[in-house]
Amino acid sequence: MLNLIKCGIGNIGSIKNALNVIGCKTNIVENPSEFNHNFKKIIMPGVGNFDSFIINLKKKNLFDEIKKLVLFNKFKILGICVGMQALFRHSEEGLEEGLNLIKGDIVKFKNKEGYKIPHMGWNNIKIINSNPLLKNLPKQKFYFAHSYHLINENEDCILSTTENGNIFTSAINYKNIYGVQFHPEKSFIQGQQIFKNFISLC
Repeated sequence: MLNLIKCGIGNIGSIKNALNVIGCKTNIVENPSEFNHNFKKIIMPGVGNFDSFIINLKKKNLFDEIKKLVLFNKFKILGICVGMQALFRHSEEGLEEGLNLIKGDIVKFKNKEGYKIPHMGWNNIKIINSNPLLKNLPKQKFYFAHSYHLINENEDCILSTTENGNIFTSAINYKNIYGVQFHPEKSFIQGQQIFKNFISLC
């Protein structure tokens, strides 16, 4: 069992289905009272605009609650795509401040000849630091869909990088905080393994 954040941006059905395949039940969370404190795991997916995502978290009173649960109650959290970006301070995509759980900022990809923005489709990750989140992967190719990426101030928390004209961080871990820029729920068995690994961490 884990807590799956639904903040009104994007469809979480594909994540719920991927978790069902590996035998993990989900507790859908749309307000603070719905968190299950018996299972200290949170998956926070996000798609679309950074500001819209943060504003929706605040409208549902989830922004401060997530910070409290992660920082003080030691819930483990896995941010996906914009959900990972929201773990950091702020993004060039908007004016809202992120959760600021880790030092780092989100910037737009620089235009490079031969490379398209957004970075969309399948790409490989290069594992930089071994970590339980990335163990036993049958493949290191995942599905991406984003125009912005992390500039990280703490290199120790970088688990993997990916190259798309620019080399960018594609997975992170700092203490009980995890994030992936790619979409495990769209990445077949290797994505399912990411979810299995996150569940086994707790």
